[in-house]
Amino acid sequence: MAWGSWRRGRSGTGPGAPGRSAERPSAQAVLGAVADELSALHGEQWRVVGEEARGPGALAVRLGAPREDDPHGLELLFLADRDRPETAVPDRLTGTGGESGAGAGVGAGGGGDEDPLRRGVEVWASTAGAALIELVAHNGRFAGHLDPSDPDGLPGWHAIHGGVVGWGTGKRFHDVQDWLVRNPVLPALAPALGGDLGRDQLIGVQVCFGGGAGRRTAEVRVHGEVHAAASAALDALDWPRVAEGDAYARTFVLLVRRAGARPPAEVGLRAAGRN
Repeated sequence: MAWGSWRRGRSGTGPGAPGRSAERPSAQAVLGAVADELSALHGEQWRVVGEEARGPGALAVRLGAPREDDPHGLELLFLADRDRPETAVPDRLTGTGGESGAGAGVGAGGGGDEDPLRRGVEVWASTAGAALIELVAHNGRFAGHLDPSDPDGLPGWHAIHGGVVGWGTGKRFHDVQDWLVRNPVLPALAPALGGDLGRDQLIGVQVCFGGGAGRRTAEVRVHGEVHAAASAALDALDWPRVAEGDAYARTFVLLVRRAGARPPAEVGLRAAGRN
């Protein structure tokens, strides 16, 4: 199988590097960053129109509403068809708000010379954005495809695997990313994820983990929500625990449909502007 994009942030410039603000950025700032990153990734023009960033055809990204339990966190909703809310796939940005864990712990000794919002959106685009654009492109250019029997995939699901992004500080900041590239986690998380994921197509699975200096985080989000059992299973895996500095990694998998289910063909055609 192909893993899609593989990106390594330099030491001290990950999503949670210094300069991160606890204030929630404006919707226009977020959508502007999204349009810039997706234009660069996609090779097609994305632009901000009203309350969404629009790409070719009916593709769009919207900013999710603030949550009471995480008012500074940012969630993006990628819509394969902006006129069909059932095509929305949510994913939370890493390291742009006031959260603890991977976003808060990264870059404690680094430079912080980039805008934290831009860093977070860049990581999202390299992982979730790449997988979601590949849903429409379907040519293997942006991300890798996994069939239901692929040993690196989730049994019983057609899936698209986005990029593997790593960041941190110190000499071993790349260790967790390197481990994730060599050790696909979907098969290990499958028992914890279980058979019922709430819907039969277009489910986003975000995996983000790492740590250092006596702290660590391991989080799996399914369709935007923390999956406690899968997060615990991720934490129990033998990924590197860095003693000095920090090392984090993130990836994203789009579960397109269950084996035997009808493909969402209409979504791809309309999003690509061929309807």
